[in-house]
Amino acid sequence: MISYVENIKNIKEYNELLKKMGLAEKNELLIKQALDRTLYSISAYDFGEIVGYGRIIGDETLYLYIEDIMVAPDYQNQKIGTNIMYNLLDKIEEYKNMSPNLKVFVKGDSKFLRRFGFKTNKEMNIEEEMILSNRVKDSKLFNWEEQIDEKELNEVVDILDDDGIVIFPTDTVYGIACNSLSERAIEKVFEIKNRARYKPINVLTDSVDKMLQVVDNINPIERELIKRYMPGALTIIFNKNKNTPDILTAGLDTIGIRIPNNQIALKILSKVPFPLAVTSANISGEKDGVEINDFITDFDGKVDIIIDGGPTKLQKPSTIVRVENDNIEVIREGDIKIE
Repeated sequence: MISYVENIKNIKEYNELLKKMGLAEKNELLIKQALDRTLYSISAYDFGEIVGYGRIIGDETLYLYIEDIMVAPDYQNQKIGTNIMYNLLDKIEEYKNMSPNLKVFVKGDSKFLRRFGFKTNKEMNIEEEMILSNRVKDSKLFNWEEQIDEKELNEVVDILDDDGIVIFPTDTVYGIACNSLSERAIEKVFEIKNRARYKPINVLTDSVDKMLQVVDNINPIERELIKRYMPGALTIIFNKNKNTPDILTAGLDTIGIRIPNNQIALKILSKVPFPLAVTSANISGEKDGVEINDFITDFDGKVDIIIDGGPTKLQKPSTIVRVENDNIEVIREGDIKIE
């Protein structure tokens, strides 16, 4: 049972945690001086044994430093680091309410810090939305590797209908999904993924009828491609219609759509009345997620639901094509080879 205690200044425990992490112990006098300068700290314990720690130092009217976020290796999959960081951010919010111009510095693993809105380790002024807007108290984890749970499926549909964010597997890679017709939901996806606003997001659905909610027209060649290659790893670029939010297509007049060949994805897509905006489950610029261990550290606590369907079948992106003047142009070659 993990418990959290504030403002413990114990030199011995500090060194014990360093040792668990494979780090060199520090001089006790230096630790004492460091702990004496601490404005606030949070320690995590498992049956009285320290397993995690984080602290804030600085001048609460001018600057703050977040330091020493440490979690023992055997406990790093238990959200302890996340809970410690949220405690520190809550405390920083209190300081900022008193001194809005506070400068905040942070030290730590950049991949971990990106989950909380930090883009670099450099000085930054934490705004209220960084502390609160992308924070989901608990991401629910559904394991559908063996079987889809109908009760959980209904919860997924309700979340998507309420502008929530869900991660689920497709045949190619895992995707972060939301209602493709909701600007509010799409904005969340851009923020969570750190995706540049000039990059459009493609759409997944389960039928041609739903495609027509965002597509202007489907010509005979496009219909033949759909018939031959969908469900499957083929994305077709269509002209979008007037109902499609500009934020989804980054202001472009076109939109990419496919029907995935994955039981979990198709089940979800069949239950929602709208196409889903879906982009790969990774922080922009990093490798695509093909199983949940690839991305759960980045997104746990930032999306509403994560569905584990095991490793994806193809483990690479779809082929992207566009039909122009009755010719098929291959924009990106993925799993499907079109001749």
